This record gives sequence, structure tokens and C-alpha cells, in this order.
Amino acid sequence: MALQSFPKNKPQRSLPTAAALLGLALLACPLAAQAAPQLQCSFDVNSETHHKTFGVVTDPYTTPAVPIGNRFRFKAILLAAGPDAGGASGLESINLYVYYNTRRQPMVMQHTRFLQPVAQTAPQPDALTGRVSLYSPLLGKELQYQCALAEVAP
Repeated sequence: MALQSFPKNKPQRSLPTAAALLGLALLACPLAAQAAPQLQCSFDVNSETHHKTFGVVTDPYTTPAVPIGNRFRFKAILLAAGPDAGGASGLESINLYVYYNTRRQPMVMQHTRFLQPVAQTAPQPDALTGRVSLYSPLLGKELQYQCALAEVAP
């Protein structure tokens, strides 16, 4: 009786080799990077200029107010659009708060809200808010600020 010889199957590629090939394929055709909105603000108080940037948040209650000079505080909440926004990505709203520091606690001087703002690729420094001037209730100290919503590549 003669033994039959069957052709051997080609060896399968190992899992690490396949993963490496997939990684090389992804590097060969990079995905477009998503630009993220960023609020860029400048503040003038007591002959000093301060620059601050604010990113998108999902929980508005944990966003801290930042001190501007000795007398003022500023809080910017860039609230991301939720999953029920009909597939639209971006911002649901921007809330800006300006506080005056009193001895006991900060006092709200201004609250401004922008609904569904659109970020720009190269905005003017005052593109979102214009130039805003506020005066403290006690000594009449002036705070001027301006903000722009910019699209920033990661």
C-alpha cells in the first residue's frame, strides 16, 4: 500500500505580524486630525495684560474661576454638545462670568451666554465678545477683556 502525500498548507501569519501590518497601513494613510475649539481671551487691568485660554468641558460645575489681577475673577465654560445633539459636534454654549472679589466672597458682575458659537480658524482677538469694559463697584477699577473662539489643531 502506498502512502498519499498531500501538499502542506501555507503557514498562517501570526497575530503580532498582522497587527504590525495594520499599524503600518494606518500610518501610511493618516486620518484627518480633529480641530478643537478653544477660547482665547486677553484681559487688561491695572496697566497689565493677561492672556488665558479655555478648553471644552463636559461638566460645568467643576470649572474654576481664574484670578485676573487682584480684584477680579473670570470663568469661561465651553460646554460640549451632548450625544442628543442630533449628530452635531462642537459646542452647545459658552458661558462667561466676571466676578469682583469682595472681602467675604466673589460677587458676580457679569454673565454672558453664547448659544452654539462657531469657531474660526484665524479669528480677530475680539471676534466673539468685542471689547468689554467693566468697573468695580467700590473703587471703580476697570477691567477690559476680549475673547475669540478659535479652531486649534491638536
